[in-house]
Amino acid sequence: MTHAVPLLETRELAKSFRGLKALSGHAVQVREREIVGIIGPNGSGKSTLFNLVTGFLKPTSGAVYLRGQAITNLPPAQVSRLGIARTFQGTRLFGQLSVLDNVTAAAQLRYPSSLPGVLLGLPAAHVARQLAENTARELLALTGLEARANLRAASLPYGDGRRLEIARAMATRPALLMLDEPAAGLNLGETRALAALIASLRDRYGVAVIVIEHDMDLVMNLCERVQVLAQGQVIGEGTPAEVQASVRVREAYLGSDDAA
Repeated sequence: MTHAVPLLETRELAKSFRGLKALSGHAVQVREREIVGIIGPNGSGKSTLFNLVTGFLKPTSGAVYLRGQAITNLPPAQVSRLGIARTFQGTRLFGQLSVLDNVTAAAQLRYPSSLPGVLLGLPAAHVARQLAENTARELLALTGLEARANLRAASLPYGDGRRLEIARAMATRPALLMLDEPAAGLNLGETRALAALIASLRDRYGVAVIVIEHDMDLVMNLCERVQVLAQGQVIGEGTPAEVQASVRVREAYLGSDDAA
């Protein structure tokens, strides 16, 4: 039987900083439309993994593949063009631009126009700009930010800023969306709304999602599969129920049975 090529795959991925192993022998496969959680204590290698996959760091060894194509040493912009988008632990918005312009700028990656075309006001440039803005407005509506389209991004409440980052990432029309602690700083209601948003984006656009998160309720209720890191190594992987049942995982991260 022929198995489909994974959307994303890492093989023996490793990163050391001055001899300190931040990630060692990492391997994961993510399928199309799958939602995968990556959990582990602080310093376990989660953000290092994201930075290696998206080109912000180069691995000490190992490889990253997107649909079977090696992308290991590509720069972030090229990784994004190939179909991987990400958010960061802290918001990285263009604060002085409007909410709409933040998302439109990202959408222009999919609807590019030449500088001469923009300066000369050529029809093709106008069409590209309109397509990008239409994409942006659609995503603002889906993320509940439509009414804030003309506000400066810097004026948004924290929770709205997190959703704007997701809208901006989705504007590039990725095949894989990587979210680095998207629920950090959110209250319970905002976290539940975030989980619903992520699921709806997967269902609407067919995007696969990898989520780094410390909020176990979000991870266990949203993700179809969970991988657990500790000290730079994978110590468990499976369905949420399988991960919760693992003694090794509970001791390293989720807590003992007595503390549950």
